[in-house]
Amino acid sequence: MINKMSPGSGRTLKENGGYVNIADLTEETLGGKGFEFIADTVEHVAPNGMVYIALQVLDDAEIDSYETDEGAEITGSTFTEELLPAGFVLYGRYTSVTLASGKVIAYKGV
Repeated sequence: MINKMSPGSGRTLKENGGYVNIADLTEETLGGKGFEFIADTVEHVAPNGMVYIALQVLDDAEIDSYETDEGAEITGSTFTEELLPAGFVLYGRYTSVTLASGKVIAYKGV
């Protein structure tokens, strides 16, 4: 057993030697860091030290532009100017998002 870790502690060892609590990770992936409602066509930038981890489409939406976190680049065809239907969830690590139309909830994470 690794020092300071017990099966019931909820902690796990990261590759960099640090620890992370699995409950904290679960909370973050379920919107525990908050969200931003976006219903306009201006650029929205994630708060300092955070990213948007998911974009949940409320009304059919088109994304005009986006920026991703370093190391989380999107490859392949672009999805800008594609119609994303209501109910669709787009996961990633976005530092900024600009809509062309529609409404989304941008969930914050670290």
